[in-house]
Amino acid sequence: MSRPGGFQNDDVVRGAGVQMAKGIGLIAVAVIIGVILLQIVDDGSSGPVNAAPKTTTTTRAPTTTTKKPTTTTVKQTTPTKAPNQVRIVVLNAGAQTGAAKATSNALKTKGYTNQPNQPTDWPNKSQKGSTVLCKTGFQREAVALAVAVGTGTQTPAFPTPAPPSSGNVDCVVAVGS
Repeated sequence: MSRPGGFQNDDVVRGAGVQMAKGIGLIAVAVIIGVILLQIVDDGSSGPVNAAPKTTTTTRAPTTTTKKPTTTTVKQTTPTKAPNQVRIVVLNAGAQTGAAKATSNALKTKGYTNQPNQPTDWPNKSQKGSTVLCKTGFQREAVALAVAVGTGTQTPAFPTPAPPSSGNVDCVVAVGS
């Protein structure tokens, strides 16, 4: 038996084909949405129930370690002495005549009044710039005194033999040219 041809039969066939295409399209969209949702929701930490646990092998390259030298800061337990507690002498070590006296007077105005010896010359000593030479234990006071003497004043170690007139003082200010 054959179907009689006609306008309405063709529409039915065409209508069924369109419906079938819509159905396939709908299924394809549902599959795509399902895959996307699985990618978003599933973090990959779970697997099949009988799956073997994941193992990770890590290979580390040998490392070399270089120790840096350490610096230790020692906090002073005794307070810094006030300027009037530091016994000083001012020596002319290559400066013009009278420079030691002028420096001594300037230091007195800055609080360095404990000067048991008069300013004098350091025989056969000729240096450029001024220095502050303090005995052991007076390093912090040496820095403060160097600031009071002026910019560029150095604070080397106390020399041996000791400078003249330094037996009864803590620090020597040597005024150079």
